Amino acid sequence: MKRELFAASFLAVALSAGLGTMSFGLFAGAPAAGKIETVLDVYTQKGGLGVNVTGGAFEPGDTVPVYAYLTVGGVQVNGSQVTFTISRPNGSDTVSTVLTNDAGVGEISLSLLPSEGHLIGTWQVFANATANNEAANDTMTVQCRSENARIDVLSEKNGATSISFLPNDEVFLEARLSYRNASIAGAPVTFEVKTPNDTDFLSPAFTATLTDSRGTANVTFQIPWPSDTSLGTWHATVTGLVYEQIMNATATFDCELVAPVIDVYTQKGGQGQNAIGGSFLLNENVFVCAEVRNSTNQTVPNLLVGFELKFFNTTSVPWTWFAIVQVTDSSGMVNATTRLPPVSEYAGSWAVYATTQYDDMILIDTLTFTTQQQ
Repeated sequence: MKRELFAASFLAVALSAGLGTMSFGLFAGAPAAGKIETVLDVYTQKGGLGVNVTGGAFEPGDTVPVYAYLTVGGVQVNGSQVTFTISRPNGSDTVSTVLTNDAGVGEISLSLLPSEGHLIGTWQVFANATANNEAANDTMTVQCRSENARIDVLSEKNGATSISFLPNDEVFLEARLSYRNASIAGAPVTFEVKTPNDTDFLSPAFTATLTDSRGTANVTFQIPWPSDTSLGTWHATVTGLVYEQIMNATATFDCELVAPVIDVYTQKGGQGQNAIGGSFLLNENVFVCAEVRNSTNQTVPNLLVGFELKFFNTTSVPWTWFAIVQVTDSSGMVNATTRLPPVSEYAGSWAVYATTQYDDMILIDTLTFTTQQQ
């Protein structure tokens, strides 16, 4: 028993080191008196030594060397014909015939390339040979499964990744399928999108597509408004098929209203709330613009907007402010123009206030700019 255990251990080490043609002659027990046994053993670099032992698990894209070791009375037999019958997972068979080499090993390659068709499942290798007028055979199974397949999904808005949207926004969902970090082209993909109240918005039956050369597939849709189902967290599920393995990925994104806002700025800057509007010279024209946006971030037309322009140094000059009222146009914009006084006392800091009333709310924004003499 110790001798057989030592032999098996030594063979395992040899195979793991890549020695696919190790001789069994060193470890063969003495044959029974009056009989010289013919033995054929089929194996791979991952296993299979012994009678009807599995040869290990592999993945699509692998090329698997398959060895058949032929001995008579424990001594390797060279130049003998070995026939391999490969049974695929779909039931089809292929047959290959080779001769054993000087080490008594016949070798073929089991191709698990995508071009071979159906890959996933159990492959069976049956080998048979004849030596010393005695037939010998062995059967080995090999598993093929995809363990490095990946599917990713992301949501985009205006070309940038985003998980925050507004009503009426266009949502771009993109899925990417890969295997061992390589893109998978031509793979079937479906998208399923549900609204925040868990109703179907996009069904897989209407979103079936194939990945392109970059391994990506996408779908675009607009969030409806007005709608009672649009506000909240949306859920997207992408399903793809990578080497017969179903892959799923999920993504969520939010749709929320924003607070209405008015934004005032000059021709030299100031966009955003309470921002800086640039630097001017005395006697220079200042173009003041404002826009009003509603809770869906759309501009609002036909609103009265009041501008106030104030000079901070109220002690040195008698005139310190003036007001202008305008109505936003069809694009929700309003503007006004004023010329700064050509008086040195007005060099310094100025402030612009823009005010409007929208949906019973008073909206205000300010900006500051500086003036200096030429």
